[in-house]
Amino acid sequence: MTTKTYKMVALDLDGTLLRSDHTISDATVAYLRELHQRGFLICIATGRSAASTAQVITDLNLHFPTTQSEGFPVVCSNGAKGIRVLKREKEEDDEAKKGQISTTAVNAMIDGRLQVTQVFHFPVPMELTLKTLALAKELGCVTNYYIDHEIYAQPLCDSHYKCAQRYSDVVGVKHTYCSDDYKEAMSRGLSSKLLILCGESELDDVYEKISTQLDGEAKVIRGSPPFFVEVLRNDVCKGNGLEKMCDIMGVALDDCITFGDGDNDIEFIEKSGYGFAMINARGTLKAVADEVTEYDNNEDGVIRSLQKLEENGKLHFSCP
Repeated sequence: MTTKTYKMVALDLDGTLLRSDHTISDATVAYLRELHQRGFLICIATGRSAASTAQVITDLNLHFPTTQSEGFPVVCSNGAKGIRVLKREKEEDDEAKKGQISTTAVNAMIDGRLQVTQVFHFPVPMELTLKTLALAKELGCVTNYYIDHEIYAQPLCDSHYKCAQRYSDVVGVKHTYCSDDYKEAMSRGLSSKLLILCGESELDDVYEKISTQLDGEAKVIRGSPPFFVEVLRNDVCKGNGLEKMCDIMGVALDDCITFGDGDNDIEFIEKSGYGFAMINARGTLKAVADEVTEYDNNEDGVIRSLQKLEENGKLHFSCP
């Protein structure tokens, strides 16, 4: 009997690939680079916005383009957006040093050191956006609005600023604060998702109220880390985003392995050929996963599971 092999892995970030301090271990970087060099496909699939993935992409430093992909494939905003990312070439870096691009900025996507090509986008419709913003305000919460590489927010009190700062510390992107009920942001375009920030003690109540009010109109997700609720177009989820990216890359979903830890990973795990829930994952995800990792995100759980699959001859390498 032929052993089933897999060509690609799609990786959630927070609580999965990243440690609790939101960094990636040297061992994980080294092993993923080795897999990439041997022709095994690596994709990021996250609830984060595109710009919030820049540090991870920079740390991994995988070489693109390859014969299999024109750039690092990333499914972001929980499946609402798909991008390919390329590191700027050296001669372009030289131009940056002349002042055309600031190489001292913290985020490599914002300052142009990483070039981004959008391959799909399914943003939140305006009617749903207005309803969500009004609901969040009624609940006393502040909302993130995502446009291009910026995150708009309108804090109205100290607790709002603290929530926004906590989120910024996690993802590495600073907010653009506004006081116009998001009018400027909305004039620039539709948001990939809306993220309602709240305290951990308020999360279950906010999630229940938003889910009830938007039932049938939106995809509502309990956030991870657990201090926010996300609102997406009702047909958007990370699983559908992965399916779209696989179609673009010419990879069958059945040939893809996935790793995740949160409720936003449920469809993602279900749709792939083989889905891992982290041992530190929520019980809802473990219930639908094909396997639960032996080690958590602070113990290199992802690569230890991949190494075991490799030992069992289950990873397909196009460049052995």
